[in-house]
Amino acid sequence: MTEDTIKSAHSAPKRGLSAIWLLPLIALAIAAWLLYQNMNNTGLNVTVAFDNGSGISVGKTPVMYQGINVGQVKSLQLDDDLEGVTATIELSEQIAPLIRENTAFWLVKPQISLSGVSGLDTLVAGNYISFKPGDGEPAERFTALIEPPPMASNLPGLRLTLEADSLGSLSVGAPILYQQIDVGDIESYQLSKNGIEANIRIDPQYQHLVNSSSRFWQQSGLKVNAGLQGIDIDAGSIASILAGGIAFETPKKSAEAVDNDSRFRLFSTKQRAKGSKEIVVYFRNPDGLSLGSNVRLLGMDIGKVESLNFVDNNPTLGADVTLTISAPHHQYLNTDSQFWLVKPEVSVSGVSGLDSLLGGPYIAMRVSGKGGAIAERYTALSKAPDSSIQQPGLRLTLRSDELSSVSIGTKIYYRKIAVGQVESVELDADGVNIGAFIHQRYAKLVHRESLFWNASGISISGGLSGLDIRADSLATIVAGGIAFHTPEVKKPQLAWEGLRYQLHPDYQSTFSDKGRDIFLYFDSGSNINKGTEIKYQGIKVGEVIAVELDTNMEGVKVSARLAPSAKALARSGSQFWVVRPQLGLIGTRNLETLVTGSYISVRPGYGSPQTSFAALDKPPPLSKPSTGLNLIVTSPQRGSIKEGVKVFYRDIPVGEVFGYELAEDASQTLMHINIEARYAGLVRDNSVFWNSSGIAVKFGLFSGATIRSKSIESLLEGGIAFATPDSRPLAAQVVSGKVFPLRQNAEQSWLDWAPSIPLPREADTGENWIRTD
Repeated sequence: MTEDTIKSAHSAPKRGLSAIWLLPLIALAIAAWLLYQNMNNTGLNVTVAFDNGSGISVGKTPVMYQGINVGQVKSLQLDDDLEGVTATIELSEQIAPLIRENTAFWLVKPQISLSGVSGLDTLVAGNYISFKPGDGEPAERFTALIEPPPMASNLPGLRLTLEADSLGSLSVGAPILYQQIDVGDIESYQLSKNGIEANIRIDPQYQHLVNSSSRFWQQSGLKVNAGLQGIDIDAGSIASILAGGIAFETPKKSAEAVDNDSRFRLFSTKQRAKGSKEIVVYFRNPDGLSLGSNVRLLGMDIGKVESLNFVDNNPTLGADVTLTISAPHHQYLNTDSQFWLVKPEVSVSGVSGLDSLLGGPYIAMRVSGKGGAIAERYTALSKAPDSSIQQPGLRLTLRSDELSSVSIGTKIYYRKIAVGQVESVELDADGVNIGAFIHQRYAKLVHRESLFWNASGISISGGLSGLDIRADSLATIVAGGIAFHTPEVKKPQLAWEGLRYQLHPDYQSTFSDKGRDIFLYFDSGSNINKGTEIKYQGIKVGEVIAVELDTNMEGVKVSARLAPSAKALARSGSQFWVVRPQLGLIGTRNLETLVTGSYISVRPGYGSPQTSFAALDKPPPLSKPSTGLNLIVTSPQRGSIKEGVKVFYRDIPVGEVFGYELAEDASQTLMHINIEARYAGLVRDNSVFWNSSGIAVKFGLFSGATIRSKSIESLLEGGIAFATPDSRPLAAQVVSGKVFPLRQNAEQSWLDWAPSIPLPREADTGENWIRTD
C-alpha cells in the first residue's frame, strides 16, 4: 500500500451533555426534597402572650385539643415591658383552619374551689395549653385568657336568661332548685348594662315547671335569723350552700308557657321574689326608729323600715318613713290602715312597749276591713289606738276567784306568743269573769280541753331544801299575762264561741297527767339528786325522779319526768347539761345555784321524738345574742381569745366574745363580739380594737423597763379593749355586722382618747346599769 492510499486522520467535537453534570443535579433535587419535608413537618408557628410563665416549660408544655396533642411550646421569653411573657408555639398544620383572629388560648392547671375541682388530669400529665376555635381571618399573635371561657353546653333543656343587680355568690355549675330538688344548672354569666345576666338551663323533664308566672331568687349560703322567739334557718341544698344556687317557684300552674331565651328577674331573696309594697308614713317624732326597724301586725314581722327622710330637710317638721311591706301581707293595706311607734314607756297608767326593750322600737300596724287602695302617704298615730277589738275571732270567758294583775288589754299567750288579749273584766258575787279574745288565725289552737293559767308576776316559794322561783316572760312579770296550753287527748274538740274556762292560779296547777319520762346518761352523778329540776329558759319543765348507775357501770343513768307542755323537748337534737356554780379569779357564774341548788338545763332539738339522751359535760357553745351590737374583729391569730372573755372600754367590761371562726379563705380569724345595748353608742366608725390579754413589757437600756397589764380578767382569761377618738363631730355610730381589725398592741395615744358620748339613762332603758361585778 502506498502513502497515497492512506488517508490522514482528523478530530471532531462530541455533541450532548456530559454524565459528570448529573451529580450536582441529583444533589440539588435531594436538597429541595429535604427542604420541602422540613417545611411540611415544621407546622404552624404562633405566639401567645401570658401574664406570667408559671407552669409553662419549653419543649415540655403541650398544646391539647379535644384530648389530642396538636403542638408544643418551642420558646418562652419576657416581653419588652417586662410585664408578661410570650410563648412561641408550634402547631400541627392539620388544625390551621381553627387558628383565627377570635381563637382563645388559655393554660390548664389544677384548680380547687367551692364550685368544684377542675384540671385534675394535669396532676399526672402536667399543665398544658388548650384553645377554643374562633372565627375571623387567620392570625399568628394571641393574648391568653386568665380563666377558661364558658363552654357552650350541648345538653338538651330549656335555656333562660336571668337579670340581677349583682352576682352574689353564684358560680358556673351551681344548681337550679325547685322545692329543694336540683332541676338544672347555671351555664354562664356576664355583665350587662343594668347589672349581670345569668344563663341557666332547665333539664328537659322539668322544663314544664317554668311558665310566665315563675319567680327566681338567689338561694345561696346559709341564712340564720335568731330572735327571742327562736332561730330561723334558711338553706338550700349542700351544693347551693357551698357554690351558690338559684331557686324558683311557679304560683300559677296554668300560666303561659315560655320559650328558649326568655328573660326573668333574679331577686336577692325569696321575700322580694314574692313581691312587696313600699308605702310612706309620716311621723311627727320618729325617735328610736332606724333603718331595718320592724313593722309588725298582730305580733308578726311583716316589713322593714327602708329609709327615713326629714320633711323638707327640716327636723322640726318630722320625718317621712318609707316602709316595705312584704307579700302576702301587703294585701291588708287600705286607706284606713293605722300605724304607730312602739317603744318602752312608763307612766302612771302603766308600762307599755316592754317587748321593744330587747328588740328595739318598732312600728305597729292595725288593719281595718279588707284590703283596697293604698294611700299615697299615711300619718302615724301619736300613741296606740284604744284596745277595742273590731276584728273577727273567738271570744271566751275565763272564771277566776280574784283578778290578780290581769286587766283590760292584758295579753294572752300560747307558747310565749301573744295570740289574743283580755277584752273585758266583770265582777259578780262569786268571783271575776274575764272576757278573753283570741284572734281568728289562732282560734284553732284553743280546744275544749285547753287549760288557762295566770302567768303574771313572779312566784317564789322556799324552805330549807331551797327556793322555788317561777316566772314567765318579762312582759308578764311587769304588765301581767294569761297563758294556756292544750293537753293531748284521744278525741280533741275545737272551742266554740262563749265557752267558759277556769283560770288556774299558776302553771303547775294545770298538770293533769304525769308528763313524759326520759333518761339522761351522765359521766358522773355529781350535783344530781332526786328532785333536781330541769329548766328551759329559766322555767321548770321537769325534774329528776331517780339516779342510778348505768348497766355498764361506766356512768350514771338519770330518770326524769317532763311536764305535759314540755313533751316537745323529748326530741332528737335536744341537749342536756348540769348548771353548777362557778367560782374563780376570773369571775363567778351561776351563783343562784348556791341557794337553789344545781339544775339541769336543756336546749331543745327539732328532730323525731326520743326518750334517751347522752348528756353534755359542759354547756354547749354560746349562741348569737339577739340584743345589743354584734360586731366582728379580725386577727391573724386567735391567741388567748375565747368564748365568754370580756370586751373592755376604759377597763370596764361592756361586752363579751360569743364565738370565733376562720375566715372563708382561712387567711385570718374572725372573732364575734357583742356590745351591750347601753354601750353600743361607744363604738364608732373610727374606733380602734386591740388585744388587751396578758402583760406588756417594754425594756430599754437607758429608759428602763415599763410593765403594763390590764385587769385580772384579761391577764388570766384574755380580753379585747377598744377606744374611740375624741374628734368633733363624732364619727357615725355603727350597726351590727361591722368588721374591725384587732391590733395586737395599744398605742399610748389611744389610751388618752376621752370622747364625750352620752349613755342612755336608766329611765330610758328600764334596766339597772350599775355594775357590781
